[in-house]
Amino acid sequence: MRILIALLFCFLSSVSYASDIDGIIFQPREADLSIPLENWPKIFKSAKARGFNTLVIQWTRFSDVFSSPQNQMWLQDRMLEAAGENLQLVIGLSSDPDVFTRLMQPAPIVGSYFRKLNELNLELAQQWAKVIPKKAIIGWYLPLEVDDRQWRDLSARAELTRYLKRQVSELGEILPVPVYISSFFSGNMTPERYAVMLESIEAQSKAHFWVQNGSGTNKLIPAERDLYLDAIANCSGYAATGLIYEIFTQTQADREFAAKPLSTSEMNKALQQRSPCHGDRLFFALNYLIDFTNPK
Repeated sequence: MRILIALLFCFLSSVSYASDIDGIIFQPREADLSIPLENWPKIFKSAKARGFNTLVIQWTRFSDVFSSPQNQMWLQDRMLEAAGENLQLVIGLSSDPDVFTRLMQPAPIVGSYFRKLNELNLELAQQWAKVIPKKAIIGWYLPLEVDDRQWRDLSARAELTRYLKRQVSELGEILPVPVYISSFFSGNMTPERYAVMLESIEAQSKAHFWVQNGSGTNKLIPAERDLYLDAIANCSGYAATGLIYEIFTQTQADREFAAKPLSTSEMNKALQQRSPCHGDRLFFALNYLIDFTNPK
């Protein structure tokens, strides 16, 4: 039985790589809890009308806000409404606001942290697989961003790869759909080494990488970003399954992140972008695209 599940999982993963997902990422925030409930079906209907076929929920557990039973039910209702508007779902699992601090610990401690994270994600996946129609779920998303700084250390990278391999395998036993994770670059590795790192992790773990294009955070100038994007755009390789296009402009530093949506003309231009190699195409994020208080 396990062999059949593994074969089916590999088949679905390969299909997803060529599926050309048009997705919009929904990052649940505490402020969203105050949005009138009648607005949400309109929000998802608007996303569908704009041509998106997939809603990626960035996380379904985050700090105390999205861990309570009440807010878990709130998330469930939003996912069911999105599915009701014929949006496929990639369901994000557990996110830790202190993740970057925890990952700075020695590799054995990071390994212990990953084991705990694995269990939390499995609990969430089991929960959602019971209440969300399985035909609506086309993937799991791990809210753990892989950067080009933390994982230069080979021992740390080995722990990450080991964790992802186990996580992908065990999530596949709950529901055999692809597992996605995002990555970003800030100039801490050469473009070629960055691409090789992602290819190596993907090949060993079978996790699919969505790479952030960095246009909103502007940590690198466009010419520098292009070097990294070109390096991962090798259609014969596996560095990236798709790209995440940022449809915002960051207005404050990372510690107190703040951003504003692109202007109408910039937004329209950004939405025309296509991932290389017919890869998945994601946009971050839903709240920059649609005014939740007055969805149209």
